[in-house]
Amino acid sequence: MNFVNMDKHGDDEQQARKLLTAVERIVASSASIRATVEGVQATLKSSHPELKGDELRERVARALVKHYSDRAAIAGGASALPGLIPGWGSLVAALGGTVAELTFLLKWEVEMALALSHLYGFDIEAPAERQLAFLMASVGTYDAGGKNFFVDVLKLEGTAMWNYAPRRVARIVVQALAMLLARYVWRGFLKAIPVVGIVVGGSVNKLLTQKVGARCLRDVQTRRGLMRDQAREASAGARKKKPARRKAKKAPRREPPAETLN
Repeated sequence: MNFVNMDKHGDDEQQARKLLTAVERIVASSASIRATVEGVQATLKSSHPELKGDELRERVARALVKHYSDRAAIAGGASALPGLIPGWGSLVAALGGTVAELTFLLKWEVEMALALSHLYGFDIEAPAERQLAFLMASVGTYDAGGKNFFVDVLKLEGTAMWNYAPRRVARIVVQALAMLLARYVWRGFLKAIPVVGIVVGGSVNKLLTQKVGARCLRDVQTRRGLMRDQAREASAGARKKKPARRKAKKAPRREPPAETLN
């Protein structure tokens, strides 16, 4: 048995749990996220009053992805600023800034997933929905690099993530974060290069968040479509099973008794 690999796996998972806790602490409240969605929606309605229904919702979704990807870009560039300070600043950027940047990147991506979920009618106060938001953000960030987390790590494909049990979702989130931490190390050294690190951090984070947003949007649209189809099928089934109303039988007309001759 390879105890070195076991120890490394345990350390990776512990770091991933610390990252998860850090992200959970800074994610905005559900009320704040709903207010962001409503604000974006109100702005679009005022500037494009002709937009209605699904068309309006899709435009709002794209605006939300831009809103959060812009913030992720700012966080990515700001995390490289210590690289402008020779010596100590470069070490901080290389060794400490990477995890800090990933924490804020995931914060914006989780909030984006929650915002899109709320926009498409899901209850983001529900613990299960919040778990799914973390799952969409972490797995989406991993997959944005051109890989497939469910194939690479879980050896699964074709299973919708929203069908997993809550305990299973929590476990997958930790696994995804551990993989992200391992893949983000190289970016810390790029950030140690003055100016280059700022450009890399901002542009890469924006692109990553846009890709994650596109994936989250597909997921919530698919879920909404499936729920709508299930509701229609259930309604159609109920109509078929509903017994036909039986017409009440008319009481037979009573004839008066025949007269008898005495």
